[in-house]
Amino acid sequence: MKIIIPILFALLIVSCSDSTPSCIDVMMDEFITQNSERNFTFIYEFEQDGEQLYIFDNGVAFDAIAVVVNEDCETVCSYGGFRTNNPNPCTDYQDGINRSRQIWPE
Repeated sequence: MKIIIPILFALLIVSCSDSTPSCIDVMMDEFITQNSERNFTFIYEFEQDGEQLYIFDNGVAFDAIAVVVNEDCETVCSYGGFRTNNPNPCTDYQDGINRSRQIWPE
């Protein structure tokens, strides 16, 4: 039963998000399957400077890194965690955000 619930959530999101790129749908499905039982996990969709971006945050404290990806599923930047060697940190990624919405959990 625990496996069925995340799959149903993923199918619901995929079926409700007709405009979501297919690679993002796949990423969301995998993310939800891996993180459905954790607290403080989320996926946000937002527009920044005309580009559609997605934040995948697994909500794990301490060394967790949230990833921001574009519509082509390429990592734009990442933030969070205690790592000092983050190769692609988000700097001022919140500037210029328009039309943000949490897409999971709903």
